[in-house]
Amino acid sequence: MSASEPSILARVPGVSRLRELFEGLAPRERSLVMLLIGVVFGVGVLGGAYLLYDRIDTLEEQTDAMQRALRDIAKKRGPYLQARARALQLDQRIGQSPLQLSGFLESLAKETSIEIRETNPRTPEAMGKKYIQQSVDLRIGKVGLEPLLKFMRKIETYQANLVMVTQLNIRSRDDKHQEFEVDMTVSTYEHAPKPTGKDKKGDGKPESNGEKEQ
Repeated sequence: MSASEPSILARVPGVSRLRELFEGLAPRERSLVMLLIGVVFGVGVLGGAYLLYDRIDTLEEQTDAMQRALRDIAKKRGPYLQARARALQLDQRIGQSPLQLSGFLESLAKETSIEIRETNPRTPEAMGKKYIQQSVDLRIGKVGLEPLLKFMRKIETYQANLVMVTQLNIRSRDDKHQEFEVDMTVSTYEHAPKPTGKDKKGDGKPESNGEKEQ
């Protein structure tokens, strides 16, 4: 491009006017304008650098948080698997047929020479969607420690159904702590009935196809 040919910037609208204004300034004013342009440019560079570093810090924080989460998952995997195995074992101990809890406890009481003073069955209670808990409150008026422990051991080692002592309150009857009064709650569990098609639809009536009967 020759010197006589107009430059590209000169053909841009407004550029020539700005150039004329700039050239019409005094040398001191030109220096101030150039300094101002430099400051604006520097601020823009610093702002961009700040945003870039802030973004990098955010990514590093997110990476650290993800690594901590992965470490926590790895630490809790073992206890989770153990808890899951215990839950599976308990589920396998739940019998296929419901246990008549009051009669079962009376039978164990006779085997261990324990006299049950009072028996109060509770209303069955749903345990989530899979199980139903049947509980009975017992009151034993006079019992030694050894027969009581034997009675409780027989309850919780029963193989045909899952049976547990879920509440226990023991009071001594004498200063020597040889006889006790006991209030306890014993619970057993059974599988909740699976919902049928009738339960899912609500009233169990066949769906209408929209046509009226003649």
